[in-house]
Amino acid sequence: MNNVRNNIRKNFTIAPNELINDNNITDRARFLFIYMSSKPHDWVYYNRQLSNALNYSIDTLRKYLKELIVSGWIIKEKQKRTSGKFTSNTYILNSEPVMILPCRKNTDTVNFCDGKNKRLSNKEYTKKENIKRKNLII
Repeated sequence: MNNVRNNIRKNFTIAPNELINDNNITDRARFLFIYMSSKPHDWVYYNRQLSNALNYSIDTLRKYLKELIVSGWIIKEKQKRTSGKFTSNTYILNSEPVMILPCRKNTDTVNFCDGKNKRLSNKEYTKKENIKRKNLII
């Protein structure tokens, strides 16, 4: 049996236990989250600086950021200037995974010009595909 004695009293970071035990994310993504959570609340960073600090390439950094976003540990908010151009992003670190579902338009309720909701049936689709195949063979 092994024991752990924690002598850390200053300059430490608190990490969620659920993050530590989350087997759905990689160790490198977990380390990225812990590194980011060790920084001050209003910390501003550039991808190049962060990748150099962690010894990751820019692509690797983006990969693990995306993994944390998809898993819900980080929320990415895109910022826009008044001109409409995108600027820096804001990343929100969560104490537990938060899943935000994307907003989608309900396209089934959109009517065509004649007021009817036209759908292509499987029979019509199959006919069109067969005609295309026949034209290719001939």
